[in-house]
This record gives sequence, structure tokens and C-alpha cells, in this order.
Amino acid sequence: MNTTQIQEIIFSALTMTNHTREDNNQIPIAPITELYSKNGYLDSMGLVAFLIDVEELFLDEDIKISLSDDRAMSQTKSPFRSVETLTQYIVELLQE
Repeated sequence: MNTTQIQEIIFSALTMTNHTREDNNQIPIAPITELYSKNGYLDSMGLVAFLIDVEELFLDEDIKISLSDDRAMSQTKSPFRSVETLTQYIVELLQE
């Protein structure tokens, strides 16, 4: 699976998240979108729900990944800062 395909799965999860948001603060679907950071669109509960959606979309492709494990949480710089950093983190996971 290449970077573009991974990003498309993340975009699909963002679309799902946008459909469930009760406010009108829609999350932009773009590589530079900040997810969970000072200026991010997701709070901690939103991040968990989003990561579950991403994991389920990968399962639909017969790829099992775990995004909310100790490895991700213990990194100096969170892989959940933006679409770009999450994409890169998933690339690394899939290469292992």
C-alpha cells in the first residue's frame, strides 16, 4: 500500500468524522490538516473515535494495524498531529 492509498483511507475516516460532528466545524480534507495538536480539530475523544475509524477502514483492506498503542503514545512527537504525520506513521508501521 502506497502513501496515496494510506492518505485516502485517512481522508475517508475524516469524512466519516465530519458526518458525525454535531457542530458546523468541519475538518478540512487535506494532507496539512491538523488533527490533534494546539490548533487541531480533534479533542481526545474525537481522536479515539477517528483512530478507530481508520483502523476499521484498514481492516476492510485486510490490513490489521493498531494506532492507539504504547508505541504511538510514547513518541516524543505525536504521530496524530496532522494527516501528514499520521500517514508517515502508518507507512512506517506497514514497512515493519
